[in-house]
Formats: sequence, structure tokens, C-alpha cells
Amino acid sequence: MAHEKRIALVTGGTAGLGEDIALELQRQGFEVGVCGRRQDRLDAMRARGVDGLRCDIGTPGEVEHLKSWVVERFGGLDALVNCAGVALPRCRFVDLDFEQVEKVMRINVLGTMRVTQALLPLVQQRRGSIVNFSSTLSQRPRAGTVAYAASKGAVESFTRALAIEAAEHGVRVHSVAPALVRSEIYLAAGMSAHDYDQLVASRAAEFPLKRIGEPEDVSSLVAYLVSDKAGWLTGQTYFVDGGGMLR
Repeated sequence: MAHEKRIALVTGGTAGLGEDIALELQRQGFEVGVCGRRQDRLDAMRARGVDGLRCDIGTPGEVEHLKSWVVERFGGLDALVNCAGVALPRCRFVDLDFEQVEKVMRINVLGTMRVTQALLPLVQQRRGSIVNFSSTLSQRPRAGTVAYAASKGAVESFTRALAIEAAEHGVRVHSVAPALVRSEIYLAAGMSAHDYDQLVASRAAEFPLKRIGEPEDVSSLVAYLVSDKAGWLTGQTYFVDGGGMLR
């Protein structure tokens, strides 16, 4: 059965990569919903034609509320993009604060899994697709990234395992793993704007393509993965890294 309008939900869709993905999917003809933790950002997205709900995906009760909202507001779901996540300032493992580690795991891993479990029945009804977010740090970690790298490695394993089960219902499951992409996640983790600019300048030369990623480098891939053109792809992790994984 054909649906008049394709529906997508982007978690963390009010800032950074999530915002860019939501707007790209809107341009591709999706009706898009987002969730995020800041009401002012949700209001700004609503002004651009993207409806949203305040939701912390690390809180089970709020995820249940998100599911109810999606059902009531949209009735179904063709694409779920799990973009919400947090990072930590660089910290050696021996100095890690495990309250912070638990926060990273609660949001990046359990939050992604919880949202997916809640909304998977809606995606199955439309034989849609799911995109989870990892990072090249899962495969090429740097000193001081133990907790974040571990959380993203878990997301990749979750993606592969879920893809096997979801395939029985015609649902495709992907993972996208960007390298350094211009985003607000570093600033949200406590990095100053000056230090972030220095990071961008110093890291650009490390990539074979001699630049860091831009949000559209990622959002265009996500739009492809949730389209019918990617109908025979599932269970993979796609590195968006300017050639960085070649080294």
C-alpha cells in the first residue's frame, strides 16, 4: 500500500547534525518530526515547518511519551534517525568519572535502543528504515575517548544484530559513523569556541581530502539510506570521514 506522505523522526533533531538531517529529509519530501531537550530549539524548528517534542531519550518515561506523540501526530513512521547523543571532554581512562560514563551509555546506547524498541512497530508497518549514529572513534579511538568510543561501538553492534531481526519485517537498519564534522556536540561537551576552532584547523590536514566534514556530507548520505534507492542495503556501518579510515 502506497502512503501519500513519508514520515521521518529525527532524535536530537534540533541542533547540529540532527537539525541538518531533519531539514534535508524535509527537502526530500518527508514530513519530519524531531525531538530534543531545548524548547527554544524546538520552537525554532517548528517555525521552519518541522514539528517537535521535548524529550530526553535517556529517560524511559519520556520515550514512552515520544511514542504516543508520534502515533497521535503522524500515525506511522517510514524512517527513524537516532541522532541524539552526548560526548565527554577528553579524559584518560584512569581519571574517568563513572557518573559521566553512565550518562554517555544511558543516552548513546540505551537511549538509542529504547527509542528504537518503542518505535520499531511503526517502522515495521511501513517496511521503513532506521539509521543509528556511531563515530569513526569506535574503530579508530584516540586517547581520552574510551567512554565515547565504547558507546559507539555498542551502537554498531546493535545495528548489525537488529538488522537481522528487522529484515524479517522488511525493515533496513543502518549505522552512520562520521569523523570530525562541524557540529555543536563538542561545544555542548564543554569545549570553548576558541579550542574548537583550533581543533578544526589542526585536524583538517589529517584527512586525505584535507578538510573536516560539513553537516551536508552526512545528511545527504542519511537521505539516501532511507530512500528506496538503498533498498538492498542493511546492517552496515558507513564511514563519512574524508578518507580518514584509509590511514
